[in-house]
Amino acid sequence: MKTTDQAEETITAEAPAAEHANEQATEQAAKLTPAEVENEALHSIKNHAMTAMGVGILPIPGLDLIALTGVQLSLLRKIGNLYGFTLSDETGKKLLGAVLSGYLPLLIAGPVSSVLKFIPGVGIAAGVLAQSTLAGATTYAVGKLFLQHFASGGTLLDVDTKEMGKKLKQHVQEGKDFLKKHAPGAKKDAI
Repeated sequence: MKTTDQAEETITAEAPAAEHANEQATEQAAKLTPAEVENEALHSIKNHAMTAMGVGILPIPGLDLIALTGVQLSLLRKIGNLYGFTLSDETGKKLLGAVLSGYLPLLIAGPVSSVLKFIPGVGIAAGVLAQSTLAGATTYAVGKLFLQHFASGGTLLDVDTKEMGKKLKQHVQEGKDFLKKHAPGAKKDAI
C-alpha cells in the first residue's frame, strides 16, 4: 500500500492533465447555488451509503470490497463534479486509500467481515451484517469528509488525507447513526 505522501505526490503530478476536465466541471457546478450544491451532495452521500450497504450483502468474499471501492469512487466523482473538479479513478483510489488507511480498525474490519462469509451459516450472516453496516457507514464518512473539504474551498490538490484520516472514526460513527435512522426498514424517530 502506498503511503499518504506517495499518494499526494502522484495526485500533484496528475494535476496538469486534469486542468481541462476541471474547467468543464466548474462550468457545470457554476449553474447551482452553494445551497443547491450542498443539498445535491448530501443526497448523493445518502444514496451512495445505501448502495454501499447493498454491496456489503454480496455473498462472495472480496467481491464486496471491490464493488465498495467502485461505489465510493462514484461518490467522490459526484461530489467533486458538484464543486467543479474532475476526479480520475487513479486519483480517487489514492485519495480513498490514503484517507481510509488513517483509521486502523477500519482497515482490519472490512477484510475480516468479508472473510467471515466463508464460514457457512452463522459466519455468512455475521459477515453480511458487519460488512453491510461498515460499507454504508464508511461511504457516508468519506462523502462527508470530502463535502466538508470542498465546501470550505479545498481542491483536489490540497486534500489533507492525514487530517481526514483522524476525523474518519467520528464520521463513521455518524454514518452508523444515520443509517440506523434512514436505511430501508429502519425505525424512524418519533417527531
